[in-house]
Amino acid sequence: MKKTISLLLCVIILCLGLSACSGPNADMTEENITATVEAAETALKEFDTEELNKYVDSSTLSVILSYAEKHEQFAALGRAIFANLEMEVKSIDIENKTVTVAVSNKDLYQAASEFTQKLKSDYSTFQLLTKLNNDTFLDSKLGTLCEEIDKAELLPEAVEITLEIEQGKKNLTLGFNDDSENAVSGGALSAIKNIYSVK
Repeated sequence: MKKTISLLLCVIILCLGLSACSGPNADMTEENITATVEAAETALKEFDTEELNKYVDSSTLSVILSYAEKHEQFAALGRAIFANLEMEVKSIDIENKTVTVAVSNKDLYQAASEFTQKLKSDYSTFQLLTKLNNDTFLDSKLGTLCEEIDKAELLPEAVEITLEIEQGKKNLTLGFNDDSENAVSGGALSAIKNIYSVK
């Protein structure tokens, strides 16, 4: 009998431990919203396509993610863009399903803009689209952009953005618009968006 009770207690403790370590879920609570922001930050820094698809809703990133799943060069670019990203929850509005976050990153606008202009001067939009599956081209061009990103300086201060929270069946998702995409990427995504004509 004592062995049965001990075994039952072990199972209960194990289940509670697994639940506590299972990560963010779909509950609309301050604790879970904060955990979702932290999960999104980690996913961006690691450019983990599976986790990004789970926690981040971004039209621009969804296009880049589709290429990153097939080409490591895009994943490496994502990691370069978000390597220095920091996200801190400032306030949560559960009623309106929003979270305000202070974000900081490198200033990547100039590097991304110069890269964009160079590509646009060298290739037509059609030519660029045909080269998105060319690994030699991607190694050269995206490798160069990653090098320029590495040289960029950190922005002097954080920027506050407000993200919409979408409640799914298994987890919460953070919705990023153009402004919040630019903030987390240090201005890089708007330039990349122009290259690939993401609307």
